[in-house]
Formats: sequence, C-alpha cells, structure tokens
Amino acid sequence: MQKFDNLIVGAGLAGVWTAYRFMQENKTFVLLDLKEKNTSSRVAAGIYNPLLAKRQKVSYNAKNLYPNLYSNYHELEVLLQEKFCYKHHVSYIIENLRELNDWASLSDSDWFSDFVRVKNERISDLVVSDFGYIDILDSGWVDIPLFLDAFLSKIHAPNMFLNQAFDDNSLVVNQDNFQYEDFLFNHVVFCQGTAIDQNKYTSNIRLKPAKGEILTIESQEHLSQMIPQNGVFLLPVSEKKYKVGSNFTWDNLDNIPSESAKLEIIQKLCKWYKAPFEITNHVAGVRPSSLDRRPILGRLDFHPKAFVLNGFGSKGVSHAPYYSKMLSRLIYGDVNVDKDVDVSRFK
Repeated sequence: MQKFDNLIVGAGLAGVWTAYRFMQENKTFVLLDLKEKNTSSRVAAGIYNPLLAKRQKVSYNAKNLYPNLYSNYHELEVLLQEKFCYKHHVSYIIENLRELNDWASLSDSDWFSDFVRVKNERISDLVVSDFGYIDILDSGWVDIPLFLDAFLSKIHAPNMFLNQAFDDNSLVVNQDNFQYEDFLFNHVVFCQGTAIDQNKYTSNIRLKPAKGEILTIESQEHLSQMIPQNGVFLLPVSEKKYKVGSNFTWDNLDNIPSESAKLEIIQKLCKWYKAPFEITNHVAGVRPSSLDRRPILGRLDFHPKAFVLNGFGSKGVSHAPYYSKMLSRLIYGDVNVDKDVDVSRFK
C-alpha cells in the first residue's frame, strides 16, 4: 500500500493551489478529480479585481490578497514554464458626472488610494466612456484552464494525479489516518466546489451556489492591456477574441447555457460597446459561493486530520493563493485560520 502525506479531493483552483503549498512544505500528495470542462474553475473568465466598483467598495481582504497576486502566479509560471497570468487592468467605465465626482473623492481615501486611478479620457472611439474610467490597479486575469492543465501535467513522483471521480464511500476513516483504495494518507483536504454537498463528510457546510454564464465573441475592434467593465466585462484573450460576462442567477443551477442569460449579457455590453461582433461560444458554470461570501477553510469536526478549502465564489483566482497558504500553515505550522473564514462558523 502506497503512503502519502495528503489526499486532495478536487483539482480546481483550490485543489491545485493546495497541492502547490504542500510541495513547498515538501509534503507528498495525491490530487484526485475527474477532469471536466464545465467545472466552475474551468468556465470562469479568470479576472481578478480588488474593487466592487459599482458598489464603490473594496473587495474583502483586498490589501492582503491583491498586491502580491501577480507575483504568486508568476512564481508558478516560472515553475511550469507557461504564461497564463496577465496584468491587464480592469477599466471601470464611469457613467455620469455624479459618479465621476464620487470617484475623484474616493480615490484619495485610505481605502481606495492603493487601487484606484481616475482617468479623464475615453477608452476607445467604440467604447462609450465620455466621463472617463477608473484604472483599477492590482487587477488582471489568469487563463485558468491553461494554468490547471499545466500544473496537472507536471505532477510526477513522489506525487500523483488521479483522473477519477471521488467516492466518499471508498474513504476509510481510521483513528490516525485515511485509506482510499490502495493508498494511505495522513490528511485529507476537500476542495470540491459545489460538489461539497454530495460528500457525506462535508454536506453540513452550507453554500449559496450561483450560476454564471460567459460568451466568447469575435470583433474587429482591438483593445489590449485593459478589461473594460460596466455591468459586464470585455476581456481580450487574443487580438480579436473576447470573453464577455458574467451574470448571476440562483435558480436552475446547472451547466447548461441559457438564452435569457445570453440576451442579458449582450444587452449590457451593447450599452457601451459599439463595435460589431459575432458570438462564437457560450458556456455556463456554478460558482461555490458561501452564504456570507467568505471563503470556507479549516478543520472538519469528524476527524482532526480532515480539512476543507472552499466557498471562493467568483473570487477563486484571487482567493486561492492566499487561503491555500493559510490552510497549509494550519496543517504544518500550527497557525490558526482567520475567524471570519473558519469553517467552524457554520456550527
């Protein structure tokens, strides 16, 4: 029987970053998941953004998460010899004079000054932005499928990736360890996204899943090094190819794209994007959001060596590096997790 330090269930952003943190601790792991193209991580556009511009708020824990985010991903770019993280700033389009005056004041405040620069200029002749835009610093995007596939392809002995679905009935819980098939583990970490409620060991953790849909379009208008946003984002992934989205719905939680969501996204885009375009793809995924929109991590009640990392919602790209490290230090550094993200808050 092969022995490993850790079993990681789920190979999305949470699971892959947890695997990398264990590598940094020189601990072995088996990463187990059935690769599917329509999982939340693989469907997401991969934008990271420290600002909730429409609500004029800074994202949760932004000053800890975002300043080092690009360097965290670049560290893995060097390791994996792939380019998948880009410093394309999100450019929030200011709608009217009142909003412009608000941001002129907010940009000098302690909360916003690290992240916001107000630009009194138009983004483009074909992007309606007469009142200027906000250049959001420490923002950009990650090509998540490329990142995940690059990491999984580089896993080698003494670690292992198993491309198969997790069966909670096959997990044998012993006093000091866990057995799964022909493997023995010191710890188990569940990073399953919305599948968490189908696992008997984590089904008591309450999520509030949200479905999101994204279009891919082709357009002759070339926008580089920025991601215009107002209602929806316009993410340039190549010279004439863009991703557009996203929406939020809390019913019909499946991975099937809907005509109503497509029309909603197009309507919002056409309010400010005036170049002709053609829709070439439409995908949907369900985000594992928590009830309080905070990550979920920590030690599970059923065993002192069982852990969870989940609940990232639409912030997976920005949350995974920071909170995977927090979880790793809980397991191997005897460091407590922040109270507002600790899974014990659901008791």
